[in-house]
Amino acid sequence: MDPPARFRMRRLEVKSPTERSRVQSDITPLFVAGLGSALLLALTGCGQSAPLANADAGTNAAPAYPTPPELTGVAKVAGGLQLSGVAMPNLAVRLATPSGAAGLTNADADGRWRFVVPASVSPRLFSLSMAEGGRVVQAAGYLFVAPGGVATKLRAGGGSALLDGGASLPSLQTLDYDDKGAATLAGRAGPGETLSLRVDGVERAQGQASADGRFVLALNMPLTDGDHDFDLASPTGEVEVHASINRLTPLGTSLFAATPVGGGWRVDWLTPGGGEQTTVILGPPAPRT
Repeated sequence: MDPPARFRMRRLEVKSPTERSRVQSDITPLFVAGLGSALLLALTGCGQSAPLANADAGTNAAPAYPTPPELTGVAKVAGGLQLSGVAMPNLAVRLATPSGAAGLTNADADGRWRFVVPASVSPRLFSLSMAEGGRVVQAAGYLFVAPGGVATKLRAGGGSALLDGGASLPSLQTLDYDDKGAATLAGRAGPGETLSLRVDGVERAQGQASADGRFVLALNMPLTDGDHDFDLASPTGEVEVHASINRLTPLGTSLFAATPVGGGWRVDWLTPGGGEQTTVILGPPAPRT
């Protein structure tokens, strides 16, 4: 397998953990729109990393409907985190920050790729894309990495996924909502399990976990501002978490702002389509009484 790509990125400043972290960066419209073709890097070397520079796209043949690259795992390694995933075989894969710092590697013949990013005391946001047929194929959403290595795939419209395979089942892991209170909750349960979600004691969603145990439940009523209790019931157990809902504060020129809350994180972020969304990475379950 090719050696992991490494890249050195400017550390994003963050305020005290007791304060809201508004991470300012020199965002460009191209990043917000999904990293247009002007930001493609050269496809240099066979499986080797390219330096941090902008260049032209490569020349791999383009299938009619390319499958976007996907992040599948995060692991702590010496000096940082190893991000791994899948893409179309032998294509260039690019991981970038809002400021434009980027690393480039190639997927191998099986479509597997990996990057190693340095550890950081600041929350970070990454964009993932691949170059095929002279164009950029952007992964859905972004990757948020909290200090300590907790990683979450942010999904526009809801269903953000925490990359944590060791949580007890069932588990509520992320809450997404927009400025009107439309919300989804996502997590893990037993494969194929039927699920029921109550909000403040009232059933607000039903659904079923997929074959790999992941689920996304859309609430049938918008959430109001304030504190809420979320109770998930499945055939193998029940779990309850608390979360506080507050409407989004305009991001201005920032792509995202991250705040530690309740053992987890609140991330206000700008979606690739230009709308603002809040993702709450939920902390530990509430003790049952």
